[in-house]
Amino acid sequence: MFTRIGFILKTTPRRSKSSEPLLALQVRQVAKESLGKILREYPEDLDKKIKVKSFKNGVLVVIAPSLLSAELHTRSEGLKKDINKGLAKKVVEKIRFRSS
Repeated sequence: MFTRIGFILKTTPRRSKSSEPLLALQVRQVAKESLGKILREYPEDLDKKIKVKSFKNGVLVVIAPSLLSAELHTRSEGLKKDINKGLAKKVVEKIRFRSS
């Protein structure tokens, strides 16, 4: 049977050799949840068009349609705070939005 990724992320030691890739997975997972909270106000089909692409060196990259990217950019400070709150530490320093 497979082990859930959430369980692996919670039980992996902080100083593990693979901590950076696991941190990136954790950031992406929390970012998807935070974006889901914001997107409740919008039609359901927009949720499928947004992709949390990558996280590296404190920069989170999100790909979305151009108009939605502009809207999310205006909300990026709140989104960044929500993600860092979900991680219980300041990890995300900047969010970049790219048009799909």
